[in-house]
Amino acid sequence: MKIRIYLYHLTRVIFGVLLVLYGTYNVIRYSEFLERLDIYFDNATVFNIGFVEALAPLVPFEEFVIGMFLILKIFVRKALIAIIILFTFFTLFLIDADCLILALIHLVFCGIAMVLLKNDKYNLNAISYDKDSYQVIS
Repeated sequence: MKIRIYLYHLTRVIFGVLLVLYGTYNVIRYSEFLERLDIYFDNATVFNIGFVEALAPLVPFEEFVIGMFLILKIFVRKALIAIIILFTFFTLFLIDADCLILALIHLVFCGIAMVLLKNDKYNLNAISYDKDSYQVIS
């Protein structure tokens, strides 16, 4: 059982570090990131929406913040849910933009986040919200 707990925490931290590093890399090379976004949106047909295109430049900052939440064990469950939603959207968007290898990578990350969310019971310091509030306080 302890091995599963350590594996959960190791996977969570490594996943958070990957998100932080990738978000930092995209911020450092922000102009290249924006050029890649333009190429993706030029190829996209379904997700070529002005609202999505306006929010897309914020993605590296979101990845950085969510990665930091995972590393520091702050809002882990909510961060994992955000990652699942974000990476599911990225997967669909990249399939639409004909970038199948990148879509597969994002799908794998989405799967890792789903496994971490399913095994969130190994997060021993997390409060179980299934209990009544008086049980959590005592």
